[in-house]
Amino acid sequence: MTALDRIIERLTSSVDTVDSWVEFARDLHAPIACHPPAIAFRRRWAGKADIMEIAALEGFAKEIDVMTRSLRHGDRCLLLERDGRIGAFAWVAFRDYRLAIWRTLHLPAGVAYLVYIFVRPEFRRNGVGSYILGSLMQHLRDRGYTRLISGMYADWSPSIDMHRKAGFQPSKKFIKRKLLRIIPVPPKEMEVET
Repeated sequence: MTALDRIIERLTSSVDTVDSWVEFARDLHAPIACHPPAIAFRRRWAGKADIMEIAALEGFAKEIDVMTRSLRHGDRCLLLERDGRIGAFAWVAFRDYRLAIWRTLHLPAGVAYLVYIFVRPEFRRNGVGSYILGSLMQHLRDRGYTRLISGMYADWSPSIDMHRKAGFQPSKKFIKRKLLRIIPVPPKEMEVET
């Protein structure tokens, strides 16, 4: 550890567990469970006309034009639709993906990144999340992908549980840090607990 690294380490602190980020990875050669949920849905791929509803469901975390560009550049979004409304979606990227100012996830050939998975509250606890994730993994495997990476905040227990049940294993953990609790500095990579 360099002198500068030691100084930064002393002056930074972990903000909260909410600022811990865990990356999970799934080998797509392993068996994939994909059981239909208790609720019937129509499954299809998103198009430009779906972007506004997807953005609203995810809380407009990403701008509409960013999402439209992402689809145009090859990202895919699997939808589960019921009564003309999106009930769940899973967004996946196939190219390097910028996670934060300090971190870009570099995706080698055959690896995809699960950007976002969402299930409407009224459809949760019915196997919908597991189904859309399993469907997406099968689709990726059928197209030659060998690995799927996903990331989430360490306190998102339902998402972590769903990923673990789907065969994902933790691969990396990052703790966000701030110099004097104000200025962001590169996150610290921690050992993962399996």
